[in-house]
Amino acid sequence: MCHSIFVPFFLCLQLLLISCEGDEARLEPQPYQVLVNIQSSTEITFDEGLQGLIDQGRVTEEEIAPYKKKLNTGAMRARVYNAHVVTYHTTDPNGHPVVASGVVYYPKTGKPRGVIEALSFNKYKAQCPSKMLANISLMQGMAGFIVIVSDLIGCGATEDMPVPYFYHDNVAKVSADLRQAATELVRNVYGRPMPSWTLISGYSLAASEAWALARYYDKHPELDVHVNQVWISGGAYCPVAVMDYMLNTQYSEYPFIPSVIYSINHYDSLGLDLNKVFCGELVEHYEEWCTGNVPMLEVAQLLGPDISQYLNLEFFNDDNEDYRRLRASIERFTIPNDWIPTCDVHIYHASDDTYVPIVCANELVDYLRSVGVQTDFVVTEGNHLYNGLVMASDMAEVLYK
Repeated sequence: MCHSIFVPFFLCLQLLLISCEGDEARLEPQPYQVLVNIQSSTEITFDEGLQGLIDQGRVTEEEIAPYKKKLNTGAMRARVYNAHVVTYHTTDPNGHPVVASGVVYYPKTGKPRGVIEALSFNKYKAQCPSKMLANISLMQGMAGFIVIVSDLIGCGATEDMPVPYFYHDNVAKVSADLRQAATELVRNVYGRPMPSWTLISGYSLAASEAWALARYYDKHPELDVHVNQVWISGGAYCPVAVMDYMLNTQYSEYPFIPSVIYSINHYDSLGLDLNKVFCGELVEHYEEWCTGNVPMLEVAQLLGPDISQYLNLEFFNDDNEDYRRLRASIERFTIPNDWIPTCDVHIYHASDDTYVPIVCANELVDYLRSVGVQTDFVVTEGNHLYNGLVMASDMAEVLYK
């Protein structure tokens, strides 16, 4: 149950110090219902955000050169943001109350043009949004948008918990709760109402989470949040298809399946003996490598691309009851086709994606087109990362006009 926390006096002073929003009548502060605390407020510049894009995305100046000028021009509207690290009430995948954390970015100049809710693809605890304020998610909205990014469960304030991979319903609730907390912050600190419409975006592991959030708002009209655009790239919308692809090819350049197995075993209480599921060095290190404490690309270097070196392939047999229970849990996380979006939908995927097979995107697009949804489906050559850059460039073309 959320506890009301009255706005302390210093926030009123902060309102005068960090915000100059014009002559519009300000809304009166109200008691917090979802927001717990504003832990810190820091200025982030466009140049810092751009460097974060390079660092976190592991891209070079040359790779972002095609759309860097677009970003720079659009950011003239708001080159400086206030990054508010907040804590707020939400729940874990099993419905237990927790206090999570996230970041609300607010443009220092001018009236916000709208809201972008960006799902963080980086599940590495040390680089979650609240610890790496100048990040990829911020760059999507540095043209005058409010940007909202949750650490999600397993990072930030809940970093003592395993990252719950593919628990889409929980990610949607945790993200929607952060928006409610952000609404309280914007009202009490800036004296403004939160714009009702939102753009939702997600790349890689965050793409299916972004899709789940858009669906969540559609299923909860009482929240009065209207999604007008969804941008997703390289998503594993059908996790069991990804697992089957890796088992069939015995090859993976991005070994997130062990982390998925670890988190499902934990949150679904499957009781699997992971010493029988994993093999090689992973048996000795899965408590560290599968919980978000080590970057996934570093884990990839440690394990190598041959999955037989870290997965006991004999376990993944239909005759094995434990495997059948695991598979049933993973199948449960397939994105449900039980709603028809009324917003613009942009789906991107690389034709030769070696992280997530394109069949995941094909199935989602086939469904959307079968129910009459006009879907912008962009298939690129190149790899998983390049596809994400293409989507970012196209988003910039739309948002930074």
